[in-house]
Amino acid sequence: MSDQQILSLRGKILGAMMRKARLASGKSLSEMSELIGATGGSLSSMERGSRAASLPELELFAYYLDLPLRQFLSGEDSFGRSKEDLNPKLVVALRQRMIGAMLRTHRTEAGLSMRELAEMAGLSSRRVSTYEQGEKPIPLPELEVLANALGRQVDDYLDAEGTVGEWDAAQQAFAAFLDLPAELRQFLSEPMNRPYLDLARNLSDVSVDKLRTLGQGLLDITL
Repeated sequence: MSDQQILSLRGKILGAMMRKARLASGKSLSEMSELIGATGGSLSSMERGSRAASLPELELFAYYLDLPLRQFLSGEDSFGRSKEDLNPKLVVALRQRMIGAMLRTHRTEAGLSMRELAEMAGLSSRRVSTYEQGEKPIPLPELEVLANALGRQVDDYLDAEGTVGEWDAAQQAFAAFLDLPAELRQFLSEPMNRPYLDLARNLSDVSVDKLRTLGQGLLDITL
């Protein structure tokens, strides 16, 4: 394949990625072209691969669609990829039982009988029993009352390990990253700083006494 053919193919791949991303966002050609300072015809040419987007155009394109710019640069097409197919009835049934088991564990840890918890939550013992057995879904307002009676929060019952839980954790992690100062985000994003991050993570697992001993040892060496 000649260099020109490689460039042409890359342009077509990039154009296809841009089109898929735009369609997934629900934006029209005219809306998107205005955002990146191009004409509708020009953006259409980019998406067809007959005219490749420039980096500034691509930067604005990614910015306004709130997508990672490097996804376009890598050529790895994951835009518009559907989430993992789940069996909703099975997921709800399993989560229902998991929440019930957690509720029972938290009640036991709190030293409460089922009747005592039911009275605190203003529910019948029978209803609490069905919830703990996972026989019925717990309406959110009732779960909030039960959690409060146990000194817990509804967050304690969120999916932590399943597909939805992983998605939620990723969303929270990204939101936390965006809340960091710009300088710190830049530092964390640099691959060359990975050793410092690994060191900080390892030190976070060390007890205070060991850190104190380590610090004293370093002082003795330098003095």
